[in-house]
Amino acid sequence: MLSLLRILVVFVAAVIGLLFGYLNFQSAPIDLLVVRTQAPLVVLLAAAFVLGLLIAVVLFTLRVIRLKTRLSSSKRKLKDAEAEIDSLRSAHAGNA
Repeated sequence: MLSLLRILVVFVAAVIGLLFGYLNFQSAPIDLLVVRTQAPLVVLLAAAFVLGLLIAVVLFTLRVIRLKTRLSSSKRKLKDAEAEIDSLRSAHAGNA
């Protein structure tokens, strides 16, 4: 049932995207500081979407790497603390 719902959502999103592209196919100017050109509006919107998506993926990946590094450091500290606790317990048991 869930997969059918996903397929339906993807289908509806695709139809809306195609309709949006069809309705926004007129040409629009784009100025890239050095070059000035014309392109269909739907292409410009798609390019902006893809660029935003790529920026989000890069930022998300950097955040995940940072979190994994912190997790690794925390695990190492925990392991060291557990080893110290074990050594203190064995030293205390030897003194008792």
